[in-house]
Amino acid sequence: MERHHRIFNQITELLQKKLGERIKVYEENGSQYLELTDSPFWLMIDKSEFTVGYGLNHTHFSESYNNLEDGIIQAFDLLTNTIKTTEYIKGKTVYKVTTEIEFPNSQLINIGTSAFLVYPFWKKTKIKNSLSEKIIEKKEIEEDVHFILNER
Repeated sequence: MERHHRIFNQITELLQKKLGERIKVYEENGSQYLELTDSPFWLMIDKSEFTVGYGLNHTHFSESYNNLEDGIIQAFDLLTNTIKTTEYIKGKTVYKVTTEIEFPNSQLINIGTSAFLVYPFWKKTKIKNSLSEKIIEKKEIEEDVHFILNER
């Protein structure tokens, strides 16, 4: 079993232990998905990549990209910090969404921006910010995360 598959399985076991039935895991078209009910957080693995997502925004991680550890950290940062989502709206169309992790020191890290090409560009832009509270306390999973990060 490849490392990104083992990591996905370890994260799944940890989250099922901590969050129970809120975790949904399924397979589709040769890829495995993990979703958290009542949250835009999700994970996915396929034959070569580990993908961490929050709503539309997502990042691909892989051993071949030499960033798999960054993916593990990002997944747990999304679960243990407040997430700020900014929607840019013209008329009734959300044409751009930015997702940022807000750390306890108020530092924001942008994890992605999704934009759509077709929207009513002539209308006035409204900006809507929303905050999603952390899903789990960092101290509850710190040891497990260190184990997953150091597993080879």
